[in-house]
Amino acid sequence: MRIVAIINQKGGCGKTTSAINLGACLAHAGKRVLVVDLDPQAHATLGFGMNPGSCHKSVYDLLVAKGSGSVDPRDAVISLNEHLDLIPSDVMLSTAEPLLIREDRREYYLADILAPLRDEYDFTIIDCPPNIGVLTFNALHACSEAIIPMESGLFALHGLAKLLETVEVVNLKRSTPIVVHALATMYDRRTRIARESLEELRRHMHGHVFKAVINLNVKLKEAAGYGQTILDYDRSSSGCKDYLALAREIMATRKVKKSGPRDERPIFKPVITREGVLFTYYSPRATRVHVVADFNDWKVDELPMENVEGTGMWQRLVPLNKGRYEYKFYVDGQWVNDPDNPNRTLNEFGENSSIEIE
Repeated sequence: MRIVAIINQKGGCGKTTSAINLGACLAHAGKRVLVVDLDPQAHATLGFGMNPGSCHKSVYDLLVAKGSGSVDPRDAVISLNEHLDLIPSDVMLSTAEPLLIREDRREYYLADILAPLRDEYDFTIIDCPPNIGVLTFNALHACSEAIIPMESGLFALHGLAKLLETVEVVNLKRSTPIVVHALATMYDRRTRIARESLEELRRHMHGHVFKAVINLNVKLKEAAGYGQTILDYDRSSSGCKDYLALAREIMATRKVKKSGPRDERPIFKPVITREGVLFTYYSPRATRVHVVADFNDWKVDELPMENVEGTGMWQRLVPLNKGRYEYKFYVDGQWVNDPDNPNRTLNEFGENSSIEIE
């Protein structure tokens, strides 16, 4: 089962429209599809013509039940047609984050809930809330792929960078990284700003942008207002053709395979975030690890790293300004270069790992 999270912390970018219509188009192609509405606003539930308040159970019930024991996700599944199912949401989901924040493994609840369904569906599409919190982290830990819808003409690359940083942090705890693609939505090819923005997005994402583009089409908004997919509302519309093209492109990509047992240790490069640089060192047997660098005058005991229990990882977030820095890890009294960072700087004493913040 391929699990695809549709994420963006900005509303109005076509996130829910994409979840609904991609799911419907994949089902139209004969794939077994489950859509999970993980947004407390329940727009995907409404978009399928369902009344959130009348559903017997919702994703909220599954998450809360998971906190108190085992849960059967099938209890909340609603069949929409032969190939398309829905786990709905409702307003109660807005109260889930304060409850989950106190629980161990809270970011993995959705992955655990979906696990029994792995052989029952070809695709699971998760419509995420328009923010980065516990629910979005649940979606990221559960998924194998992520789609970031970006409204043409208003590409917020700063917001995109934040999303990519979040995905990278989640990838630190995974053996198989999340495959991320951006999707241009509400694209008006007649305007210069839309064309330039799409090119800028492609440069920023290094080509990880779907060839399929969702053009600006009033029929998509009308369909959502009537609680219908674009396939049901107007199959001849450009919006329907665009989402069918997206579905074909996704089906043509190779399924992300689960990795088998690994002989090599995980790879953890330094991650540059808005708050600084997240340094990670992997050593399940280490008892003390420090970051030592020119930015702290090579003081050995100043920047101890935190042991992330059960992962073998040691981490430290260091606020840094733009510039080039040299560093090492000090592991149980031994100087070690960062084994996952190939960048090195030679000096009279040997070499140090280096990182540049632009």
